[in-house]
Amino acid sequence: MLVDRQRGFFLLEALVAGLSLLVMASCFLLYARSVELGVADGCRVRAVFLARAQFAAAQADANGGRLSQGSYPWQGLAEDLQDSKAAYQVETEVSGLEGNGEGTGLYKVMVHVAWQGKAVKGQLDLEREVVRHGQGSGDD
Repeated sequence: MLVDRQRGFFLLEALVAGLSLLVMASCFLLYARSVELGVADGCRVRAVFLARAQFAAAQADANGGRLSQGSYPWQGLAEDLQDSKAAYQVETEVSGLEGNGEGTGLYKVMVHVAWQGKAVKGQLDLEREVVRHGQGSGDD
């Protein structure tokens, strides 16, 4: 009779140990997924930064009367397109707004940012209207 009780107790210990290992494995998977999402979020934040820099360059060109329709490469430093997590590519497309000629100073700027890294890959497309400030006021 004493032998049967010990066998049952060992079975209970094995079930508890198996359950605890299962819980620890699921916690590890949850942690790994959160790290992956953190890296992806960091890449998206950097992509937004790069796109905003392109919009600022387009606005500066528009204010100076140098912005024209067409494609533009990255306007910043080449080092900004590379970090420890991913490499970025930035493409900018400038077009005149519908019904407005190029001389009106109204443009639609579309920025496409794509990134590729060891664990992450993604892209972001942003669009903004750019207007030449001070046009027509005579104080350029």
